[in-house]
Amino acid sequence: MRKLNGFWKHFITFMSVALVLFQIYTAGFGVFPDIVQRSVHLFFVLGMIYIRKPIKKGVAMDHVPIYDIICCILCLVCTGYLITIYDKILWDPSQWISTADKVFAVILVILILEASRRAVGLTFPIMAIFFLFYAMRGQLFPGTWAHKNFTFNQVFWMLYHTTNGIWGQMVGLSAGMLAMFGIFGAVLSITGGSQTFIHIAQKLTGKATGGPGKVALIASGLFGMISGSAMANVVATGTFTIPMMKDEGYDKEWSAAISAVGSCGGQLMPPIMGSAAFIMAQLIGVPYMSIAKAALLPAILYYLGAFVAIHYISKRLGIKGRGVEAKLGKIELAIIFIPLGVFVGFLAMGYTVTKAAFWATIIGVATAAICYFIQKDADAVKKTGKLCMDVCTEGAGSILSMAGLLAGAQISIALISQTGFGVKLSSMIVSIGQGHLFPCLVLSMVVCFILGMGLPPTAAYVLAASILAPALITLGLPDLVAHLFVFYFSTIGAITPPVCAAVFLASGIADSNWLKTGFLSVLLAIPAFLVPFTFAYDEALMLNGGVSDIVICTVTAVIGVFFMGISIAGYLKKDMNMIIRLIMFLGGVCMFTPSMIASVVGIIICAVSYVMAGGFTKKAAAA
Repeated sequence: MRKLNGFWKHFITFMSVALVLFQIYTAGFGVFPDIVQRSVHLFFVLGMIYIRKPIKKGVAMDHVPIYDIICCILCLVCTGYLITIYDKILWDPSQWISTADKVFAVILVILILEASRRAVGLTFPIMAIFFLFYAMRGQLFPGTWAHKNFTFNQVFWMLYHTTNGIWGQMVGLSAGMLAMFGIFGAVLSITGGSQTFIHIAQKLTGKATGGPGKVALIASGLFGMISGSAMANVVATGTFTIPMMKDEGYDKEWSAAISAVGSCGGQLMPPIMGSAAFIMAQLIGVPYMSIAKAALLPAILYYLGAFVAIHYISKRLGIKGRGVEAKLGKIELAIIFIPLGVFVGFLAMGYTVTKAAFWATIIGVATAAICYFIQKDADAVKKTGKLCMDVCTEGAGSILSMAGLLAGAQISIALISQTGFGVKLSSMIVSIGQGHLFPCLVLSMVVCFILGMGLPPTAAYVLAASILAPALITLGLPDLVAHLFVFYFSTIGAITPPVCAAVFLASGIADSNWLKTGFLSVLLAIPAFLVPFTFAYDEALMLNGGVSDIVICTVTAVIGVFFMGISIAGYLKKDMNMIIRLIMFLGGVCMFTPSMIASVVGIIICAVSYVMAGGFTKKAAAA
């Protein structure tokens, strides 16, 4: 990100304020027609990316070169031109495209791909170029992959003139609910969300055994719900919690792993699960609260497994709780939980995410302002003004990151749909799995991890949802189950080696070995790797089914997670040998299967291993 001063600093501030006000106005008082709304949004986003992000790291970091100024102007021209011809393309059903339209369409596609490269890397530009070639030269491909070529005019008419192209669902999400959620997240962040969540975690677990580790886990999870990014979460909370854990006796690798796992899990935990969950709701056409309900028990199991492991690791290391009592003031809690309550309340009443985020943002700013005046702060007016400006700048920055990746993804998704590539890939996956669900689930998991190597979790989910979920649905999985499956593995890619962005960041803060940290992160998050396979076969884990089925599934899964946590820690009342740990772990895994017989066997195995580990002895043998 460039560090600009003078005119360009004021220009960025102006653009940020204009973008945020545009998003707030349209969220509260009604959007413009789809193409117009998305064109205005994309102009702001692309223009600011070219002004704020250099062509290459370290190049032109303190000024805006002429080529980026030209790109910014072209963004305005290409989107502005489309708005001027909106009525013509609305009422003209033919696929005719003028020379000017073609020129602006090509320029805009290039601008989007370069902006996407600057925002999230080369993955989307390379994919888009491949699918452009595939669309116009489909007959060159072998076998079932071949298709009748689309002409240049057909491709760019679709991309530029319709909501099946550039102005499709992904950009629509970016220009609507995700932009508003980013602004709401900025309100919570600027008003002290990360520190408040750390204080809450300290209040809940700070004095317990392994208090620092549990504080880090809970604080990261709470903040991760609103940040929507495991990486941003590691930076926001890890800079405080990782040094705290190291000071209390955790080694560098465990400190980093706990922070990374807690940060990643925030995107899986209802009621606010980050941007990818909102995208899922839009893609499959279900209320967001239905997704939150389905994700609740799996998320609890994720954190329960990590919590149990941290508890017994701490006992093995002799780490006690901290004696410091966290202070939580009423005003500190009000500033965070009033807007959070408004957001969840509006969702529960059936309002859209956009409308819920709109009112939560307004209430959040108003609550902070009122609290400043209640505290009789002499600078209350000044602080409120600064808060509004900070929300605009941070909110706009959040929108840029999300919109850059979604705009790049939209081109590929549009061409995948237009050419039937997604259908063909789904058929191939089903064919490789010979029509059986389990091998197709494993293959989908591997593809999600591969996608996650070059993409943020949200972007990985967007692509996985377009190419993998249809295959799983073909095999009989309900839409929600299929999408939640790929959502899980797209998300936990952030902590899964070899490319694990959250682990890299946490390791940097802790100065730890990233590969060992990644291995420990996977161990802590083991339930997240098992849960998706479980709910693919048994929807009771998603709180869908009869009461007895849900209770049995919940109890067995909780027991399984508990014993897996102990086996990962390798300590009960004394150190456990590797054989007992493996036996106990296997028993825990058995209880994640949908078979009642396997669950009973798992309980027996866990009970036997618990006895072998000395679980019923009053005192561990002296070392």
